[in-house]
Amino acid sequence: MRDSRWTRRAMALAAAVMIGVGASGASAADFVLKYGHPGPVGSDSDDHMAGEFLKSFLETRSNGRIKVQIFPGSQLGSFREMVEQVNAGTLELAHTALGGLVGFMPELQVIELPYVVRDDMVAECMIDGPFFEAARKAFLAKSGNVNLLGIGNTGRFRSFYTAKNLVKSAGDLKGVKMRVINSQLPVTMMKFYGGNPTPVAWGELYTSLATGVVEGTKNAVTDIIPNKMHEVLKFATLDEHAYLWGFMAVSQSFLDKLPPDLRALTVAGIRQMANVQLEFNKGAEGRQTKAFVKAGGKVYVPTADEMKSFRAVKEPMREWYTKQFGAEWYDKFAGAAADCEKSVDAQLAKWGSK
Repeated sequence: MRDSRWTRRAMALAAAVMIGVGASGASAADFVLKYGHPGPVGSDSDDHMAGEFLKSFLETRSNGRIKVQIFPGSQLGSFREMVEQVNAGTLELAHTALGGLVGFMPELQVIELPYVVRDDMVAECMIDGPFFEAARKAFLAKSGNVNLLGIGNTGRFRSFYTAKNLVKSAGDLKGVKMRVINSQLPVTMMKFYGGNPTPVAWGELYTSLATGVVEGTKNAVTDIIPNKMHEVLKFATLDEHAYLWGFMAVSQSFLDKLPPDLRALTVAGIRQMANVQLEFNKGAEGRQTKAFVKAGGKVYVPTADEMKSFRAVKEPMREWYTKQFGAEWYDKFAGAAADCEKSVDAQLAKWGSK
């Protein structure tokens, strides 16, 4: 099965390269940028709408010197496989969540430590701050060719979505087969709760839920509705334990080949692309929550006491992380979150005063 998947993905990538060559000749484009993402095609897909923005932005403003081709639906592989292709220089751009990055930089798991990022305003304050710039430089050095040029959101906050039983408190997670990304941190977190963490690639999640391989997933409604997972998931527990950071992973060798004007244009476009996806998800959350409920789903917000049971994992996970990777990246991340909380609170107080 694994060999056949790799064969299909290799064929898809080869086709992408050939299409790029043909398209370049047909349109007289000087450069072809192939963008791979895991989401579906359509107006409710944040990955795809971000790609459509970049395609329009670059092709129009470069007067056709850059051609953008979009490969949706994990055609080119999983998050990790696409990031590996970017690193090899065979793919110019991939959208990825944390799962595609930890193979190169496991300490980056710090960004999904539970209950560190308080809310959207804090997260958005952090995006252009010192933590992610340090992470970008470190990741490029460790990988050799992957520049995490655009940082945004790939689905709002992670919460618990389940197929059969509503989760009200942490105790309800005991024994639940919960899909997690292929990363040590969420596996350890679910084990703390007594759950059964099961890494599943994004492109295989719907089938895994439908067949009972897993009973739930740690995602957001903006992931659930476009991928039709509301057909099998019926309960949402909005504990919002981790912000769903998204990354635009760019081939540095591709950027280096561009003349200065097109390099600047491409960097600007990809940075804006990440923000387009972030804002899209904020707008989509309301209408997609409505669609989830209309389809028979139940949305539950834990009480203050129930949230205490979930938040009990925060300190053990900090201890686990620092034991594995040291305190350097934890201190940077938690410090950035704390600084942004102060900044956001001061701004809110200012706006709310006469």
